Amino acid sequence: MLYINKMDRTDANFLKAMESVGEKLTGSNPVAVQLPLYRLGNDGQKNGSSGKNGSTTSLGTDIVAGTLFDPTPPSGNFIGLIDIVHMRALIYPPDAENLSIEDAIPTVVNLSSLEDTKSQPLQAALHARRVLIERLGELDETMGDLVLYAMDIEDTSECQVLKNISTSQIQSALRRMTLSRSIMPTMCGAALRGIGVEPVLDGVAEFLPCPLDRLPPQLSTCADSNRSRHGKQQNEKQTQSSAVTLGHPLHPSTLAYVFKVLHMKGRGGSGDGRVAFARVYSGTLKARDTVRVISPSGLVMNEDGGKNKKQKHPTERVGGMLELSGGQFNNLPEGRCLSGDVCALVGLKGVVTGDTLLLTSASTDTLPADQASGKKKKNKNGKNMDDHWKQYMEGVHLAGLTSPKPVLTLRIEANSSSEQSRLSAALALLTVEDPSLVVEETPTNTLISGLGELHMEIIVDRLRREFGLEVRTGKPAVAYRETVLFDGEEGVETDGLVEYDRTVGGVQLQGAVRLRLSPLTSFEGRCIPPEDPLVTLSPATRAFFNIDLHASSDETEHKYPPALRALLSGARGSLKRGRLGPYPLANMTCQILEVDSEMTTSPETVPGAMRAAVANAIATLLETLKNDGRLVVLEPKMTVEISVPMGRVGDVLSDLTSRRGTVDDVVVGDMGKDNSNAKSIVHAEVPLIEILGYANSLRSLTGGEGAFSAEYKGHAQL
Repeated sequence: MLYINKMDRTDANFLKAMESVGEKLTGSNPVAVQLPLYRLGNDGQKNGSSGKNGSTTSLGTDIVAGTLFDPTPPSGNFIGLIDIVHMRALIYPPDAENLSIEDAIPTVVNLSSLEDTKSQPLQAALHARRVLIERLGELDETMGDLVLYAMDIEDTSECQVLKNISTSQIQSALRRMTLSRSIMPTMCGAALRGIGVEPVLDGVAEFLPCPLDRLPPQLSTCADSNRSRHGKQQNEKQTQSSAVTLGHPLHPSTLAYVFKVLHMKGRGGSGDGRVAFARVYSGTLKARDTVRVISPSGLVMNEDGGKNKKQKHPTERVGGMLELSGGQFNNLPEGRCLSGDVCALVGLKGVVTGDTLLLTSASTDTLPADQASGKKKKNKNGKNMDDHWKQYMEGVHLAGLTSPKPVLTLRIEANSSSEQSRLSAALALLTVEDPSLVVEETPTNTLISGLGELHMEIIVDRLRREFGLEVRTGKPAVAYRETVLFDGEEGVETDGLVEYDRTVGGVQLQGAVRLRLSPLTSFEGRCIPPEDPLVTLSPATRAFFNIDLHASSDETEHKYPPALRALLSGARGSLKRGRLGPYPLANMTCQILEVDSEMTTSPETVPGAMRAAVANAIATLLETLKNDGRLVVLEPKMTVEISVPMGRVGDVLSDLTSRRGTVDDVVVGDMGKDNSNAKSIVHAEVPLIEILGYANSLRSLTGGEGAFSAEYKGHAQL
């Protein structure tokens, strides 16, 4: 759905804006369901539009509507809009933004009952309604049949298409085509003045999908989250087949998703003011309910072992519920949130963004499918024990939130040692609100990492505004990575077992490791987000340590012998630092193929020997790859969109080239009346290191008229 805002601006052109969207957004297909309404001159309200709340059957002669055939809009004051679907005009009172809600209700004019049937707004609305029906008839089979049937009626006294197709039929066709993404209903207004806001909300309810129009969310059982990433394609199939069907709006069991966490002083009941914004997918969530908090990234196993392991999920009590109403947060009526609603929860101390909330017990109400079939499974206690109930009690969760890896690091420090503790506490709160922010604190430094220069500026600004902390910042550091240029899908192996035999502090450390590095994702010179290395064990290695060959490594790693845990720890630690610089490696799998060690030495020295042996094998292989020129550095790249005046495009393109940027596209802007408003949009890819401080350079190049936005795309070879 498209809303064209700021229609009260001079030279605002509804038709031109709609055409521009259709040209730039391929496949959007905007279709007008409203027309702007203007008052000629500046004489205030007249005739049938007195500005009082209610309805009337006439329009003043000074009120005209924008049309779909005249590219030049009327030169008047924007006062309202025409609803083409319901054939009515909404005329808003002057200064509606300063009035109360009751006084800002628009005057409604029913166009079908106008006394003057030749008035310009009525004729413009009839023409626009016919265009809307014809566009729908071209795309929707049902509406097409209605149009053909109406055209066959032999009555030329009036337009049969307009006469024989009802408002409800148009609404149904609009909804079907919007849900299929075939058209984009287009509305207009001036939000700052309060004009056209309510019809947008009505359009959301009429045209956009409700939860019943969509499939239930993809849920996974907690056991699915503990599978290894090894065999990725096979795991994806298993995830699809094991997905549960909870979360449907009509399902009785409560399932909610925390999509945002904020800290609001005086609101949250958890001491730090934590407020969790949640959407209830199914069931009902009430104040004082005890909920299980399931974090997809933090599932913890019990120590009892076995295939049917259960998860330890922390439980918390909902202290209160707030209603989201603009900028106001009032207590939710009756203290409950129904399926499909959004609310704010207070009193949850350990909830973070992306968590799934379940009640401590599933609903025993009959499922809709069982109601239809008359079946109801029960256990000895009479509770509902169907598959949904079992999965609910074992624990299910949504996919959660995946944040990109940080690409920029900034060193910050407080102005005084007394403020350092306040800074640490403030950063701890910000990391809860913003999962993409990473904080590393050492006795001498505090490093914050994020997704770009703007992200870091926002964090520093929030520390100043919200926490009253003035901090000093160092020079930003870009997060580089290293990877190996593989030959297709083939990996590289060490030359047999790499021996390690040294005596440290009078203790002999002996071991030998053979391993292979292979691509985790297909790189091939593309710009993609890096993935952390994955360490796997071959069957021979598992057999050496007497590990079950069929057990998942993630499920049993906590039960590995100390020597094997040390082997994995050493491999992961060695992959965190490359040979070309202090950069972590990425996009590769390290498989430990074979291990050999003399177990005659003291058992206490074996873990250290395994850690040192695998680190030595990885270092040896990386050094060989470095000498062969197959080890490369990856740098973060940003997708940049720059708005620049027409006369300065050449300067900006030359500057991007000097910054090692690649220009993808240049969209030439529309000329204004005196060519003063002509601007172009430049799309490019630029290394992050090259656009640090770019805002100042762009202002200098464009005389202060240029603006840009940057978004992280991925890492590419330096």
